[in-house]
Amino acid sequence: MYRKINVKIFILGFSLFLGIINLNATDKYAGEIFRIGAGVKNYALGNLGLTNTESPAIVYWNSALLSQNKGKSFELMHAEEFSGLLTFDILSAKISNKIGFVFTRIAINDIPLTKKTDPNLDLSSNNRPKKYKSITNADYILYVGFVRNIGKYHLGITPKLAYRSLAEESGYGFGADLSTYFQPTNNWMLGFKLRDFFSTQILWANGKHEIVNPGMDFESKYQFKFPILKKISNLYFGTEIYAEGRDYASTVSLGDLSFDFHTGLEIKLSESIAILSGFDVEHFTAGLSLQIKKITINYAFEQNSELDNSHRISLGLMLENTPSSKKNSYNK
Repeated sequence: MYRKINVKIFILGFSLFLGIINLNATDKYAGEIFRIGAGVKNYALGNLGLTNTESPAIVYWNSALLSQNKGKSFELMHAEEFSGLLTFDILSAKISNKIGFVFTRIAINDIPLTKKTDPNLDLSSNNRPKKYKSITNADYILYVGFVRNIGKYHLGITPKLAYRSLAEESGYGFGADLSTYFQPTNNWMLGFKLRDFFSTQILWANGKHEIVNPGMDFESKYQFKFPILKKISNLYFGTEIYAEGRDYASTVSLGDLSFDFHTGLEIKLSESIAILSGFDVEHFTAGLSLQIKKITINYAFEQNSELDNSHRISLGLMLENTPSSKKNSYNK
């Protein structure tokens, strides 16, 4: 009966997704600012997190997971990428088993704006462009997550607000995600998220209006003992579904629908040390997680030969971590 109910909920959610995507004419890639990820450990695991109950950035991935424990945790990340051109800052907090938030800032600083010495003349050696000011392009996004119980199920609700400042234009965005999870067995968890379920809106000061199409994320986590090492490990697999006709920009494209895939592996060498690896679509990722009493240090690396390799590090604080009786665990 439990699995039949799960299948019905999945079919209902997927049908809702297919229905919503046809309601609006949307802007391709308008929602990329909401797909940058959160949580350094999640980044090292191939950018996965719908079933990762230990991440302070739970509300970005799956707010339903707040119900998994009653602890408090915080994580602060700062990264500078592409030789320092891009800065990426995230503050994540799991305040209780009912609420949390994630605040992100991604920016390119000191961008020079130029104009010709004499705007009325053609460009020439005597009328060259000159810098007249510097600007910063930045996106600020706040995610606030809640969880609601519906019988024995947990539904995560994550409203999100964005402020965008690009060149000399600014805009605001608002939307929300719905998420949940299921545990068919003690060592197997499934996570689902309906992104931008009512079509997230981005309104620009110049009058332009962008609409973010709904999308879906699926993820599976299987816990097992890693061979030879005999250590508790988690194997993750996830897919993102877009309805924007991305064609060759995605791994698999079927008309308007396209799919990107992620994999991750976590091997817990001890209660305080874990090694991480994965694939974020087509890029290899790796990392290390260390916990020293209540302090957590996470490091993540992503290989990208086309642009630049990425390195991210975070410092976290875990308080009153009280696991729920429903927490996913390997049955020895």
